Amino acid sequence: MIRNTFFCFCFVAVITGCTTRGSIPPSWSTGVAESYPSSRYLTAVGEASSREQAEQRAFAALARVFEVEVQEQSTDYSLFRQATDQVSDSINRQVNTRQLITGTAQVIEGAVPVEYWRKKQQHLVLVALERSGADQRLRQKIELLDQQTEALSRYADNAQLNAVVQISALQQAYQLQRQRAPLNRNLSVVSGSQLTPSISIAILKQRIRDRLAGLRFNLSAVPDLQPALEQAIGQIGARVSAEGSLYLNAQMDREPVVWQQGWYWLRGSMQLGLSNSNGEVIAQQRWPVKVSAQDSGMVEQRLRDLITATVADKLIQLLSSAQIGE
Repeated sequence: MIRNTFFCFCFVAVITGCTTRGSIPPSWSTGVAESYPSSRYLTAVGEASSREQAEQRAFAALARVFEVEVQEQSTDYSLFRQATDQVSDSINRQVNTRQLITGTAQVIEGAVPVEYWRKKQQHLVLVALERSGADQRLRQKIELLDQQTEALSRYADNAQLNAVVQISALQQAYQLQRQRAPLNRNLSVVSGSQLTPSISIAILKQRIRDRLAGLRFNLSAVPDLQPALEQAIGQIGARVSAEGSLYLNAQMDREPVVWQQGWYWLRGSMQLGLSNSNGEVIAQQRWPVKVSAQDSGMVEQRLRDLITATVADKLIQLLSSAQIGE
């Protein structure tokens, strides 16, 4: 995906480089580009049997300068902890790879091919990214994300809001800071420095945990979901209570089990709804459910396993989906 992005970009870039021919590749082909000193530029070379492919490879090589940072951040651990303070693997553990890749693509949007060399079917391309321009673009994006984060944080501090809306605002702020992180790492590659956030990811995590710990759910669930939801509520640090002011309703729609191509399939959907003591809906979400087994007696077990493994994450998605005001 990254390569396609860079390839498309080089068609719209203003081509200012010059083409040279000769029996010996130019000095910049080995990484020493005298016209583009490393103090002012980041450069990369691409080689291929065609000019277009060489450009594509050069942009990809430049991206890899930043992708090293992506690989080092390839694991994002759980945001929420159990009462024992052990990390729960089932909650919010997915790597935000798309955001990291987007951050890399954005930072090299100012890169252009600047030198070409050709000998028969061998093509070399040098691309260059001016550090000062990339630095300015990154700082602007980071500062905007920080402003949005601060606004959401102030909104969540409003004591008149219910805890679920506060959690939703803090979760949005947390996601903004996750988008910020790869941009800040790219800034360090470009300029050697980073911008310190006014509200860190660690602070946002703790504030979300504190809000979760204060939630009391009055639970109403079908038998398929009741045990797993009780466990999930404990995992996120909240409690089930008959006196709870948050009414959590859980439903499961199931289609008949069908036999298809050697497998028994069960399909359906799971719905979670959250309302207050006045019956006003705070949030509601529905997710498809699909399990299969070659033994018909295992289908129900597969369904229970799926629910147990995913319902805590679904509960967090529900809480994070509550609408916040302007």
